[in-house]
Amino acid sequence: MGSDDRVGELLARFPGPLTLYPSRRKWLLVLAGCTAFTAGGYLMIQDQASGGWYVLVVFGVGSVIAAVMLLPGAGRLALDRHGFTCTSLFKSHRVRWQDAGDFAPVQVPPANIRLVGYDDATVAGRRIAAINVELTGRNAALNDTYGLSADDLARLMAAWRERALERRPN
Repeated sequence: MGSDDRVGELLARFPGPLTLYPSRRKWLLVLAGCTAFTAGGYLMIQDQASGGWYVLVVFGVGSVIAAVMLLPGAGRLALDRHGFTCTSLFKSHRVRWQDAGDFAPVQVPPANIRLVGYDDATVAGRRIAAINVELTGRNAALNDTYGLSADDLARLMAAWRERALERRPN
C-alpha cells in the first residue's frame, strides 16, 4: 500500500477516535543498540577507560526508556474531532486543533531525527518554544512518527485538523 493510500485510509476514520502506536520494531532496535552500548560502557569501566561511566549511564538510561516504551499503553497518538493526545512514557499531553497548526516534517538536531513539528499556540512565548523554533522552525513536535513517515504523519495531522475545524459549529 502506498503512502497516499495509507494516509487516505487513516483519514477515512475521521472523526475518530483514531489511535496510532509507536513502532515496536523501532523501540526493539533502540533497546538492542542501547543495551550493546551499555555493555560496552561496563567493559570500558573494567578496563579503566575514561568515559566508561558516561557511556554506561547514558545508554543505560536509554535502555530503560526503550524498555518502558515497549510496555502496553506507554506510547500512542490519539486523534479525534476536538484535538489529539500524545502519550509517551505513560504521560499524556492534550492539544486542541484550534491551538495547533502548520504541521510539517522537521529535522531534530544533532542526530537529525525526522519528526513532525507544529506550532502550538498554548506554548508560544515560552523559552523552550523559542529554542524549538531555533532548532526546527516549529515550537512543538510529536515525539514519534507512529509507524508512518514524518511526511505522511504531517499530511495526516494537517488534513485531520482541517476536517475538524471545518465541522465546528459557529
